Amino acid sequence: MAKKKYTPLELMQMAIKESHLSIPEHTDKTDPLVGAIIATADGVVLDKAHRGELREGEHCEFTLIERKLVDVNLKGCVLYVTLEPCTDESRNQNKDTEKAKKRGCSTHIKKARLSKVYVGVEDPNPKIAGEGVKKLKENGIEVEMFPSVLQEIIWQDNAEFKKEKEAEALKAKLEEKKIIKDVLQLPVSGSTIKSFSDTAIQSFIKESAASFKYPSPEFNEWAHEFGFLEKDEKSGVMKPTGLGIMVFGKNPETPFPQTVFKVEINYGKGKPEVRDFKGPLVSLLPDVLDYVKDKGLKMTMDKSTGKRKEISDFPFEVLLEAVANAVIHRDYTIEGATNYLYIDPDKIIVRSPGDPTYPLTLNDLADFDAPSLSRNPKIMYVFNQMHLAEQRGIGLRSMKHLPEVGFPLPTFRMKAGMLEVTFGRTPTYLAQKAGLKQLDEVDRTAILFIQSKGAVSRSEFAQHFELNPKTAQRQLSKLRDAGLLKVVGAGKYTKYEYNK
Repeated sequence: MAKKKYTPLELMQMAIKESHLSIPEHTDKTDPLVGAIIATADGVVLDKAHRGELREGEHCEFTLIERKLVDVNLKGCVLYVTLEPCTDESRNQNKDTEKAKKRGCSTHIKKARLSKVYVGVEDPNPKIAGEGVKKLKENGIEVEMFPSVLQEIIWQDNAEFKKEKEAEALKAKLEEKKIIKDVLQLPVSGSTIKSFSDTAIQSFIKESAASFKYPSPEFNEWAHEFGFLEKDEKSGVMKPTGLGIMVFGKNPETPFPQTVFKVEINYGKGKPEVRDFKGPLVSLLPDVLDYVKDKGLKMTMDKSTGKRKEISDFPFEVLLEAVANAVIHRDYTIEGATNYLYIDPDKIIVRSPGDPTYPLTLNDLADFDAPSLSRNPKIMYVFNQMHLAEQRGIGLRSMKHLPEVGFPLPTFRMKAGMLEVTFGRTPTYLAQKAGLKQLDEVDRTAILFIQSKGAVSRSEFAQHFELNPKTAQRQLSKLRDAGLLKVVGAGKYTKYEYNK
């Protein structure tokens, strides 16, 4: 008689039902409900098991592979399990001897030569949290997750377990951040006062008009007061702190790779231009801004007066503020992430690691009226002294006025642990406002010029763009008829200004 064959969905449901038979191991914490099925590739069930079925605390994958089916050739068979299999590392974190060490379920699965594993949900235990699935895939085993509707059932069955493990994960994350924070506040091992960049400090002194010189006892006193220098407990010698190295150090990216600032510019001409900026923060920020001004923004020249003045196709002061905020207010305890700036013809994106500074929310930022709060007040102080950034609240409020000069309001969102600010650029926005399909480069440049001047006459416009009077009038009339300009004055006093 042929054995019944089940679909993968039916086998997943059977595993969930089996999990309800799990026997708890602990009284002081919640154990997960876990069920497992091993079937042939065509869906014939070989056996099933639940957590603690044969021995207290025994994982059901082990029960199946090493006990119930130990004499069965499982090569090519499929495992259906409601919870992500554990790893060797997660099983032995507190084991001191080789004798005491245990194999993780992922290792037993590899040993059994199973071809595929259907996993119900990722283990919320921070000791595992995706590592089990990763281990299986590294060993050439195909992994597929249960559909979302079944995952919801599993989480409902394990609500208390999930809550406890998520609390553990949060605690572990906070502890990790505390360690990194301490590193920023304490002297950096192997560093000396010579680990500071002379150029960076001299730049700070010049731009801030500081009263002290460098090197000097006065500088050391100031740096100690602001947490850039700290006395080493062993030697008693003043050494740069992690924060000091970030702000003024020669090569801060070596101990703190999170200080790197990545810029990508993509104007559709070949490969995007990507560059990593490194160095002390007080030098890095001006370097990024100079590069963006040179490479990322299109500049035109105001020739209407005796003075030559560059005009950007996006308000540079707003971009300066956004980039400065990314450097100043990011979460430097997130080691694996860097600041990021992306520029293309339609948008500018600035990403910085970390949530908005507590208690600020995304809604507060989107209202452009948030109070001045900084995650890194000492970095904020240095940049303010160098006139490289405004207080947060002032900077945000300046962004609020972008529509007045022809640009949409920026948008704020969280993406993969990063605060992302997106600025729309002139072409799309102005065209929509004017009811046009598009604005050409001449139109955009003309509007930016008029915005910068406040109001211009036909002769001023013609002189700036080196046009004859008739061509200049046609251009101005086109923009007026589109509702982008309005006429003020009359006769020889007629001028054109941007229609806000």
